[in-house]
Amino acid sequence: MIKTIFVVHRDGVPLLRVSIDAKREDELEEFLELFGGVSSAINTLIKELGHKELRAVSVEEGSLVYSSNGPILFIIHTTKDDDETFAKLLIKQIEHEFIESYEQFFSEEEFFVHRDRFVPFEKNIRDIYTQLNTLNKQYPELLEFIPSFVHLSQLYEILNLGLDLIKGYPDETIKLVRQIDKHFKENDNQQIAIIKTLGRYSGHIIAKQTFKGEIVIDQRDVYDLLSEISIVKYDKKEEVFDVTLCPICRNRSAENPMCHFFSGFIEGALDNPSISVKEISCRATGDKSCKFKLIRT
Repeated sequence: MIKTIFVVHRDGVPLLRVSIDAKREDELEEFLELFGGVSSAINTLIKELGHKELRAVSVEEGSLVYSSNGPILFIIHTTKDDDETFAKLLIKQIEHEFIESYEQFFSEEEFFVHRDRFVPFEKNIRDIYTQLNTLNKQYPELLEFIPSFVHLSQLYEILNLGLDLIKGYPDETIKLVRQIDKHFKENDNQQIAIIKTLGRYSGHIIAKQTFKGEIVIDQRDVYDLLSEISIVKYDKKEEVFDVTLCPICRNRSAENPMCHFFSGFIEGALDNPSISVKEISCRATGDKSCKFKLIRT
């Protein structure tokens, strides 16, 4: 579970401490002791790994999930059994809103000295946590697939689109996907990731609902799911799904393969962390068909 959320200046000065676990609130002394040693270690890691990397380090009573943006560290203290995916998504939501609220003060010398200006943001943190925690309880599979850069307002939009895709399978799937594609820019990496996320989420849920009695969903099962919405062949040797008449990119042209929904759908249905999917040919770029290869790591 999430214990405490910290906002700390990179020099080790604590700006905010929000205890989520009301039964066992971290004392100020513990807080200062924790960051007296850990913040310098995290600073070293950030310099080596990149300023905006999401990372986690183990501590005595769980782990610290942290992110950095400019002079600010955002840190979540979790217990060992906590869902790291949830913590990473939570910390990026807090980071986005904090930077939006206080970036104007970063140019001031020793802006962090006036810590009382940050006190109202505690309510923001609690609100963000409450909203994400509610979503996590109701739709835990969704948060497993959501990229950390997605903002909370957009997360609700993705949830509703995902639920529409699941409810509309198979009859309305292609119509919905083509409508969704129109809202996203072709070469925007974040938008592409969102479309693939919608594919992964809907593919995962649809596969679970369709093959309830199966412990492992394999390529044949995915072939059956795809065959409900398109004409598909599967090359077992090459591990390639060939969508011969792809309805997603029909009558469209693009510089790069654009059927990101199908890539995500296959990944989500297989639900195997060691398998990713890459579109290796696309009708929109002039190829004869859209092909999706399984990449094993």
